[in-house]
Amino acid sequence: MTKKSAPFFTDTVKRFTIWNVVVFLLMILLLNIFLITTISYSLHQSIDIRLKHEMENIIAALDISDSSITITDFSEFSEPDLVDITETPYFLQIYTIDGEVLITSNNLKYYKNIPIQTEGDFPSFIFKDIDVDNDNLRVGFISLSSEEGKRVAILQLATFEKQFKAIYNNLVTFNLYSFPVLIILIIIASIFLAKKSVAPINKIIATANGISAGNLNTRIDYKAKPDDELGRLRDTLNQLFDRIEVNINQLSQFTDHASHQMMNPLTAVKTELEYILKKERSDNEYKEALIKLLIQTDQMIKIVRTMLMISKQDNDSSKSQSVFNFGNLIQNIIVTEFAKDNIQSSIEKKVYVRGDSDKFHIVVENLVDNAIKYTNSDKMVSVTLTKNDVVANLIIKDNGIGISDIDKEKVFDRFYRSEKVEKLGIKGYGLGLSLAKLLIEEAGGKISIKDNEPNDTIFTVSLPYIALT
Repeated sequence: MTKKSAPFFTDTVKRFTIWNVVVFLLMILLLNIFLITTISYSLHQSIDIRLKHEMENIIAALDISDSSITITDFSEFSEPDLVDITETPYFLQIYTIDGEVLITSNNLKYYKNIPIQTEGDFPSFIFKDIDVDNDNLRVGFISLSSEEGKRVAILQLATFEKQFKAIYNNLVTFNLYSFPVLIILIIIASIFLAKKSVAPINKIIATANGISAGNLNTRIDYKAKPDDELGRLRDTLNQLFDRIEVNINQLSQFTDHASHQMMNPLTAVKTELEYILKKERSDNEYKEALIKLLIQTDQMIKIVRTMLMISKQDNDSSKSQSVFNFGNLIQNIIVTEFAKDNIQSSIEKKVYVRGDSDKFHIVVENLVDNAIKYTNSDKMVSVTLTKNDVVANLIIKDNGIGISDIDKEKVFDRFYRSEKVEKLGIKGYGLGLSLAKLLIEEAGGKISIKDNEPNDTIFTVSLPYIALT
């Protein structure tokens, strides 16, 4: 089955592109608003300074009394900007508070009527924008007062805002022509950036898709810092692949070991059946054969039951809330199941722990059975249960071959059996200690090994002690 290639313009790339275009356009819009505002302010400031300077010169050329205004310096009124319509003309009007025009500049004869404004006191220089037909004017106002402080008239001076209008129009024209091209460039750049941004993710996806049961050791190799988003994604997926690899390897080993362990009793059953069917046998021979078949069947049942319990424990993390007498449980197991074995016990009574008593029956049974299996028949196995205010300790000591430091951790792995045990021909399936550890840890306890290799092994099971009043 061929893999379907990802489309060039995916939804993620579309969203990324749209957001980029929107953000860039907003930035351009804000930039234009800022430029227009800044230019407007700067040009107005420049025009206002010119108007103010000219108005101050005009005021200096006047003599203002309570009832009249007299021109004392005609040269100021003869300047070209007040006489003709130059590139930067000044249109002067001095009028009374009632609106009667007293003095005007000569160039007003060649220009349109500029409205006067009588409302307002204008104690200081005030500047405004007005439109006269299609012309934009900047107008300055100031009240003229006598030496006694009496308000006599209003001086109004106007000039063109052509420079500002030209710059504004040029900016608008530039935007109108450049905007479509800019949008296309932004879209192309956004698509490029989007593809560039998702390229590492696509690389990670490609690597992840390439991982299968045949190459579980492959990992995502993308250079990024651990605290970077892509670095965190890489590490998270690699950790996930590590767990998957471990679980699949464990499953594979479990299957291999389970098949191997089941083959032994099945082979024995098959061999026994073939022996019986070769010829007629006596009743005693049939009986002996059936007993052997029963033993092998019991072994298979024990293997399957243990594997089912291990599998159930892997998938069930719930803890039992029941409390039981651990001392009574251990004592009953020793008396009923190991009465014929050499066991020296010292069991403290009324030791209560939390957990499933049936599961701890399996734990104690497996640990004691292991100790007996690895101890010579003429030697003693020691079983001790003690407690303090916090912990209940079950200590099982054998007088066997001991466990090396290398094997101490491995003995709790499923189906693990050391080379020494195999050479000695001690029977077992390598499941008992694995199951015991699972059940102990489920109850919040722990199991540890102390040995005196080459002889003796001590298993210590520590469980939270429950004090009952």
